[in-house]
Amino acid sequence: MRSNVVIALLLAVSGCGKIPTKIIVPPLPKVDIADVPSPATPTIIVEKGSNLRAIATAAYHHESFSSFLGQLNGISKPELLQAGATLKTPSLPVAFRDLGLDPQYQPALNALAMAWIDASAILPNYIRACDTSAAKDGDTFVVPDEIKTRLLKCAGAVDAAMDVLRHPHGRHVAPDSAIRQFAGASRSLRRFSTGFVESRDYDTYLAEQGFGIGFTDLLFWVQSQYK
Repeated sequence: MRSNVVIALLLAVSGCGKIPTKIIVPPLPKVDIADVPSPATPTIIVEKGSNLRAIATAAYHHESFSSFLGQLNGISKPELLQAGATLKTPSLPVAFRDLGLDPQYQPALNALAMAWIDASAILPNYIRACDTSAAKDGDTFVVPDEIKTRLLKCAGAVDAAMDVLRHPHGRHVAPDSAIRQFAGASRSLRRFSTGFVESRDYDTYLAEQGFGIGFTDLLFWVQSQYK
């Protein structure tokens, strides 16, 4: 018996016998469609010299939403975008609702959209705090409490929404690719809250990209009838 205990302890120390930690999923925040800020206009006329990345950045706060914007507007080849074309740029919840999103997923979508709006607003403050600290790759700096709280709040909202998406309705298949992207973004936000700097060049960009690709994957999921 004693030898078994010793072996178990050795496995635990080496990481081979870790007991899985139960993840407590926070409650899904109550967010209505109208609570999520919309882009400046519900449509935009493409100006000469503009492109989907620039339009996506203006409407959805990051260039990684360019694929989302293109898919939403039926543009398969961004390079063929014509000046004078009119593109739909609704808020994220409205875009999915108008596509016929199953109402059971709308609360989760609203929460994800608000988490993105909040994250895109707080990440510049996080970057400034990191710059002020002069932290380098591999360093850890003290994150101001307000920034830390908001980062963790965003991560919690993402986790709660993912829990809904992991348990789809009826014969719907869970949007695994989107969930992976959002999960990565959530992990990044939690890491930012600790002040650990993995890469000054890519940390925040990859987190933002996770949201952009995640929403694009969700769009494909809805358009494919949840397959």
